[in-house]
Amino acid sequence: MRTARFRGDDAGAAVVEFVMIAVLLLMLLFAVLQVAVYFYARNVASSSVADAARYAAAEGVAPRAGVGRAERLIHQGLDAADADAIDCSAALSRDVPSGLATVTVRCRGRVRLLFTPLGLPLSVDVTSRALREHR
Repeated sequence: MRTARFRGDDAGAAVVEFVMIAVLLLMLLFAVLQVAVYFYARNVASSSVADAARYAAAEGVAPRAGVGRAERLIHQGLDAADADAIDCSAALSRDVPSGLATVTVRCRGRVRLLFTPLGLPLSVDVTSRALREHR
């Protein structure tokens, strides 16, 4: 008899449904924001490394100078915590098909998570090469 009385009563069902949907929508929002932050950080690192490789390839500039330039540009584009987590290196190398001297600048590191319970490893690893200038 008691169950028959509550069978047709929907009072409060909208609140429960809203809470269930709101949790899913918030998780989706955090996921989209995290993807946006990751691609932004990767884009900043990629453009910084490309600029640093072109700079270090100039005549009279040491290849190691590309590291400082890349790190400086990354610090300008990202916040301090994310920028400090990205380490850069530079080296002289040779282009295999042509045998020309190149400068390679590489930056690797991690991007912080906005929503830490996800526990995803978001790593950034970008490399750029530029032909070394000679007279």
